[in-house]
Amino acid sequence: MHGLKSSWIKRTVAVIEVLAARRMSDPGTLVFQRQVMPFRISQTSGDRPRKSMHCLLIAALLACFAVAPARVQSEPIKSLVMATNQPDTTYEGKWQRRVYEEAFRRLGVPFEVSLLPTPRMTAMADSGDVDGQFVRVFAYADAHPEQVRVEEPLYQVVFGLWVSDPALKLSRLEDLAATDWIGIYRRGVEPCQNALSGALPGDRLSGVATTELGLQMLLAGRVDFYCELDGAILNALYLPEFKNATSVRLLLTYGDTIALHPYLHKKHAELAARLAVVLKQMKADGSLERFRREVKYELTGQ
Repeated sequence: MHGLKSSWIKRTVAVIEVLAARRMSDPGTLVFQRQVMPFRISQTSGDRPRKSMHCLLIAALLACFAVAPARVQSEPIKSLVMATNQPDTTYEGKWQRRVYEEAFRRLGVPFEVSLLPTPRMTAMADSGDVDGQFVRVFAYADAHPEQVRVEEPLYQVVFGLWVSDPALKLSRLEDLAATDWIGIYRRGVEPCQNALSGALPGDRLSGVATTELGLQMLLAGRVDFYCELDGAILNALYLPEFKNATSVRLLLTYGDTIALHPYLHKKHAELAARLAVVLKQMKADGSLERFRREVKYELTGQ
């Protein structure tokens, strides 16, 4: 009986060692390096109680299967999705993308852009289907409690009257009534419409569908001025079709400067605070202005 037990134990240990060796040799398995202590079977083991044999076998099995844990597959880090209505072919679109790429790089956050129409962008930002939006005005948060404003604005814009005729001069918006000028604004830009409706009769003021059309009418001399945001004008002037349109200039600005802020879904409130710090740092180190110069050169060669 003693010989049979000893022989059975030796065979069992040999099988366990073979299994352990195979698991150790699997290149796709994570293993921990350890010193393997050999199993020694005493020739006088017949004097030990049966319990010792069971303990030995359990220890061997634990050693075998503890050596090689199952392969762990780490899930890929999900990118933060920021939405915009500006394509990457425009001046503002390229510049904003470059700013956010650098900002999120500094934060160590993977980042991607979703190009969406404005109404859909708003709905998806409210629902959390996108993580944030490139820019919105300061008061946007009042009507959209699901989103949090990044307190450091990305940049500022202002409304103004743009002209092409170098002879035109005007000091104040209120002085428009004393002229015979014809003006246009982009439909949907209510600050322009509201400010000009009280200064000009209806037959001298009309709306256009796009900034490009407004500039075309201005350059063709069909109107005297065009009311628009400075950012929208730059976007259009840096397009290839307006490459030689050097006569367009800002006649005057009116109203308050408008700060445009990034917005994130409320689930990213902590990230919003960190993004504000990084944007402030980027302004201080000149990154934002450097990116503007780079994008302008890429689009215009100047």
